[in-house]
Amino acid sequence: MNNRVRVLFADDDADTRKVVGGILYKAGLNAAFAENGSRALKLWQDNSFDLIILDYLMPVMDGVETCRRIRQFSDVPIILLTAKGSEQDALAGFEAGADDYIVKPFRAAELVARIHAILHRTRRQRIPPEKPLAFADLMLDSDAHQVTFRGENIQLSPLEFHLLQYMMVHAGTTVSKEDLLYNVWGFCDLAVEINFIQAAIKRLRKKIEPDPSKPKYIRTVWGTGYRFEY
Repeated sequence: MNNRVRVLFADDDADTRKVVGGILYKAGLNAAFAENGSRALKLWQDNSFDLIILDYLMPVMDGVETCRRIRQFSDVPIILLTAKGSEQDALAGFEAGADDYIVKPFRAAELVARIHAILHRTRRQRIPPEKPLAFADLMLDSDAHQVTFRGENIQLSPLEFHLLQYMMVHAGTTVSKEDLLYNVWGFCDLAVEINFIQAAIKRLRKKIEPDPSKPKYIRTVWGTGYRFEY
């Protein structure tokens, strides 16, 4: 990354904006700041950003709603930064289209590493199959960046698409959480305060499974990880 990378950071706390601003500056990133979600949305509409970081709780418009509105029109990487650490909160963030979820307090090195990881993942095609991946009624076309179920298009966030793509490429093989963190999220640190892998899987199942309560495609392998069945 270099100083051409532009980051939009939104947080209603001035001290947090100052601290994160310093972290981004030292990392060689150009940053713009907003004090609430509404202002962040306006800045995003008027400018081009490579990454957006949104505080979960903000006045006027919170981070989840801001994320949801941006995701209606753009695949720009979005990180939610928050003091809320439950799986339900993480699920709400992924449901809105977030690509990552970082719980406060965080280390500067962790934030920078996650930024690097998410930009690295979204800027390259990690798995370039020569033809669409198809299992039963589910098909993923990497070139068209499209997923269909029984011929109907399924809207997935960038994170959900990469997660499903990785699972389908490794169909029949049990993949661990460490494996998913490294190959989908782009880092490997299990010392996280929320199980956002489980939350992301749960959200993906809601979109691709005929009955999410009885998964047909993405099965849980207890104590190990997940396996895509075919």
